[in-house]
Amino acid sequence: MRHHSLTLMVAPHPDDEVLGAGIWMYRQPSECVHIVHLTDGSPRDLKDAERLGFATRQAYAAVRRREFFGALEVLEIPPSRCTAFGVADQEAFLNLTTIIDRLASLVSQLCPDRILSPAYEGGHPDHDAAAFAVAVLRNRRPDFDHLEFPLYHSDKDGQMVTGQFLAAPFPIPEEVLKLSPAERNLKSAMLACFRTQQEILSRFSLECERFRIAPAYDFTLPPHAGPLLYERWGWSIHGAAWREQARRALLLKVPARDLLLSTPGTTD
Repeated sequence: MRHHSLTLMVAPHPDDEVLGAGIWMYRQPSECVHIVHLTDGSPRDLKDAERLGFATRQAYAAVRRREFFGALEVLEIPPSRCTAFGVADQEAFLNLTTIIDRLASLVSQLCPDRILSPAYEGGHPDHDAAAFAVAVLRNRRPDFDHLEFPLYHSDKDGQMVTGQFLAAPFPIPEEVLKLSPAERNLKSAMLACFRTQQEILSRFSLECERFRIAPAYDFTLPPHAGPLLYERWGWSIHGAAWREQARRALLLKVPARDLLLSTPGTTD
């Protein structure tokens, strides 16, 4: 008999779980949190790996996994409560149906009361893939709550906005978890474990963590007007290609009667 509700954290990369919800997870009983990583955090093009001194994609991925386990010790979550799908970084959108199937199997096994994922915000294609996969699963079996947290997106001037949800046309209640000084120190210590990611992690505030019930996004539409952040960064991935993969996965995974999804930032 379960005495505490179970949370499944769906993280696109090692470090996203701490960045978005490190203290939220710290406040939960450690046996009631399970973490799944969709990717190994290592892109196939080797630009990040070589810049950091790694000769192979596998070597970089292994270090990112070790960094995660270091942060995990602070949370006191055992490695047995962690699952890795092993998709290459930036390629989750090319593997949406497989990710959905594997995630569905994990959810059937764990029966979580809630699933946490990043929001659909156009900052990173893997973040959006995590939001999409959980949304499809929630549509299929509405027996868990889907909570989302913001990571980063582009503002109208192309600047990176961190830790804030995109503005919505209708108000959506947010839970703002304010961190105590001790918790800010704790989260800083966890993030320091991710030595290879300090350049981007340093852009985030440690003041609070934000959550809300995930709205019913239309993933065939962009999350906001104008270029997405990863398009502005000059990646080879374009939002239109991402949305085409989402459209194909929806046709495969969602019954036709359920394909009428509302626009980003609105609720059912």
